[in-house]
Amino acid sequence: MTQHDFALALVDVNMPDVNGFQLAESMRDEARSREVPIIFLTGDGGDAARTFRGYEAGAVDFLVKPVHPQVLESKVGAFVALYLQRKLLRDQKDDCERLLRANQRMASELERAHELAVQAAFTDDLTGTPNRRHILKLAQSALNDPRRHSQPVSLALLDLDHFKRVNDTRGHAVGDAVLRHFCDHTQAHLRSGQAMGRIGGEEFLLLLPGTEMAEACTALERVRHTLEPHAGIAYTFSAGVAQARPDEALDAVLERADRALYVSKEHGRDCTSSELMDF
Repeated sequence: MTQHDFALALVDVNMPDVNGFQLAESMRDEARSREVPIIFLTGDGGDAARTFRGYEAGAVDFLVKPVHPQVLESKVGAFVALYLQRKLLRDQKDDCERLLRANQRMASELERAHELAVQAAFTDDLTGTPNRRHILKLAQSALNDPRRHSQPVSLALLDLDHFKRVNDTRGHAVGDAVLRHFCDHTQAHLRSGQAMGRIGGEEFLLLLPGTEMAEACTALERVRHTLEPHAGIAYTFSAGVAQARPDEALDAVLERADRALYVSKEHGRDCTSSELMDF
């Protein structure tokens, strides 16, 4: 019986194989028929205990035979209409819940897509470091920081030496692996608040707030001396460091760091230079 969908059960209390109460109880145990209205029919009128048991079993009405056809038709029609209305409301509720879950999934996917888009806008695809636009924005923010006048800010330009030879002799895949290795190695030496960004093919900018020029040079020398070969490639880098002066524009600081980098290259590369000292 519960293998079929129906809107109402008209059940005789006395049946050959099972009584109506047992049938009603079995219907209430099945999710598919649990809410189907049950009208009991009985030839034993006036038995309050049987009537009460019928309602306990889940009946919505208890009719004593003989039942006038119009009365039966009216009651069946009313309870079927109520059942269908409840089913409609339940289905609508289920639809709303499914729609809500779908909207929540979509919102989560959109949020994730937005996060990825933001990350892509600010991150270098190859190395995972801030891209040129983002690292320059971070540097500008550091120079604009009100604490700038009470703490130093140093910038360093780094350039991998003769890197074109790596790409030409070993291929771009190896060259890319070397770039990633260099970024991982350098970032491992940075403190909290410091940042490294890729500004060109093999060119990088280090933002070092709270770091004086001499300390920055020492830190870069530590990076340089601990740099190990990767993918069978022994490579080096040159660096130029400049400490921002009070109220100095970012372009001016970068220009001084670039001049220091040029000094490193003129001195044979694989070294760190600043306006005040060479290593």
